Amino acid sequence: MDPLSELLSSVRARAASWACLDARAPWGVALRSRPSTFCIHHVVSGAAWLSTEDDGHALDLTAGDVAVVPHGRAHSLRDREGTPVVALEELPGVRESGDSRVWHLTLGGAGTETRITSALVELEDPFSVPIVSSLPPAFRLAGAGAGQTSLVEHLRFLTREIESRPFGADLVLARMADVLFVHVMRAYVETLGDGPSHSCRSLELVSALRDPGVATAMGLMSRRPEHPWTVASLAEEVGLSRSAFAARFTSLVGEPPLGFLTRMRMQKATMLLREGATLALTSQLTGYASEASFGHAFRQWSGMAPGAYRRQQHARQRDLGVEPGARPRVQAPPVRRAPRA
Repeated sequence: MDPLSELLSSVRARAASWACLDARAPWGVALRSRPSTFCIHHVVSGAAWLSTEDDGHALDLTAGDVAVVPHGRAHSLRDREGTPVVALEELPGVRESGDSRVWHLTLGGAGTETRITSALVELEDPFSVPIVSSLPPAFRLAGAGAGQTSLVEHLRFLTREIESRPFGADLVLARMADVLFVHVMRAYVETLGDGPSHSCRSLELVSALRDPGVATAMGLMSRRPEHPWTVASLAEEVGLSRSAFAARFTSLVGEPPLGFLTRMRMQKATMLLREGATLALTSQLTGYASEASFGHAFRQWSGMAPGAYRRQQHARQRDLGVEPGARPRVQAPPVRRAPRA
């Protein structure tokens, strides 16, 4: 896979809610804080003002724009700055929907009309991925910007599914939540510039993805975190000297190669533990010689023992009504010949 696909492959949608909003000025709706949730708003027509509640980050949106609040912060959408808002949960279309996660919302007065399609995609452990955790509190993907075409086409398709609800629509929406997340991240990467709305960390990571040698090394470690990589072996793979590779990687990624490798191993470990893998198998699949060495590394990285993390995640799954470890797709790897020296 390409480097961005490798980095995002372990981030999956746990649940998603969808809304079609038809509003006439004056109107305003407030969304509460939703940890680990990607909030995506596509302005189909009209205009809107988005602001985050904790830091006052604001976006002026016009038709075609996509606004993203990637860390689930409390935020508001309204026709213009200063218009009073109503909590999303208080709107009739949400109150009367029962267990449905698809809402058709109508609100406001008799003024200018705005239509917005929204997706609230709850992700599993999004902050374990550097490029996701580095995203700003809110950002706008301009309707005419590069990299927008496939994202907007995807959102238009989802809007038709939400509005018409053909047979199988619920399954389509559930499966497409992962795809929508990747579309947003790809559009963000493709449109990254030197503007002040992008964090320095995001710019570093995107620069790394665009560097052939560093991107190849990131892909190798993401795809095969269990391999006993060294700085020397990675440098040989990308055709650079050890010192040149280490310096370039650290400069672009913001951490040394083996620090990045540890992050990829721990990212895979959290996924395996959530899905019910044993500590012995998790140790093996993340490149550690023993459960003890894996446990030590995991505690240093997460602040808790791997067994405690697994119990915590299973308790969270029970709270969500999901059978703990319901996707035990983990198998021991086949025996392979040792690589040539």
